[in-house]
Amino acid sequence: MNTIYITKKKEKNKHLSFEMYDKIQSEYNRFTTSKDRSSKTIFMKDLANLIGTSLSNLYEVINDGLITVRGYNWEEIIEFSATTAYNKRNNKSVESNASKREAALPFINLVVKEFKSDKNINSIDEIINYLIRNRPDEIEGMTTICTSTFYNYVEDNKIPNFDKQDLPMKMKRKTWERKEGKTKGKGISIEQRPFSPEDRSLFGHWEGDLIVSGSEGTGAILTLVERMTRFQITIKVANRKANTIYKAFHKIKRLYPDFKPQDVFKTITFDNGSEFSSWKKIMKYLKSEIYFAHPYSSWERGSNENGNRLLRYFIAKSSDISKYSISYIMYANELINNKIRKLLGYKSSLELFNDQLAKLAA
Repeated sequence: MNTIYITKKKEKNKHLSFEMYDKIQSEYNRFTTSKDRSSKTIFMKDLANLIGTSLSNLYEVINDGLITVRGYNWEEIIEFSATTAYNKRNNKSVESNASKREAALPFINLVVKEFKSDKNINSIDEIINYLIRNRPDEIEGMTTICTSTFYNYVEDNKIPNFDKQDLPMKMKRKTWERKEGKTKGKGISIEQRPFSPEDRSLFGHWEGDLIVSGSEGTGAILTLVERMTRFQITIKVANRKANTIYKAFHKIKRLYPDFKPQDVFKTITFDNGSEFSSWKKIMKYLKSEIYFAHPYSSWERGSNENGNRLLRYFIAKSSDISKYSISYIMYANELINNKIRKLLGYKSSLELFNDQLAKLAA
């Protein structure tokens, strides 16, 4: 836990600043999404000391701020909202719901317009927070609302020209489980990779996969996702032959002529498909390290799997990929890279990826 604000005196809740609520939000939501949640009591005690409040008050604050939102791939997530808790515990929402909703109508209409745009693949939460954080001039003078309030209005059918049917269908959170099977791992195992699947602190480490056509099709799409920024590269290929995939990496290398390939592509982690049988040639060509995930362990390439899922919004799973134009596939990929992502601080993958390339150039 990063210590940024500590007070020796344990304050009551109404004396907590919004900065403290915001710190609770970042620490608590990070903890609940981590794999190791066995020591919640210890975590809560440490967080209470960090904030400078009592443990019982911290529990009350968190209970007052729990909301349900939909994530970037539309699954429902329960998390802590600093704004919800702060408003509830500081009597900021004493005005009637009707008058507040009426005052916030210009902002609500803007959110709805963005959400219904043909180019949008962002969730309501991502749109709201992106507007507040990154487009303040555009919403200057508007009364804003948080994500939970928006969903409450939707639930009560109080948003003009918008109802529950406009929201994506609820999807179950996918849980990854390693299965036993006859497939043997190829190449160098992910166990020899110098960082864990959870470590995304370094730039230049990629995950790769191949999206294939339905039974009647022949085309395929090679996808690569950079683990730190979630930036995605897509290359349409004619088939899933190993040599075809190897040649696709010649196109990928030419995307960044000003950089050494081993600086942009430090490592690539593939699944165990036969299409990556030419991995030694790819490794030699890019001067990169290549690893393979365990069979039946897609969670070890979680960013790649999520990127593929987003791409499937544009390309049906049973379709013939050869019938999709390269320009359409690139258009879909551009929307994905420009998607606002909560886990990236409501920034896009493209923005963060370009930042990292700028650092390399410097």
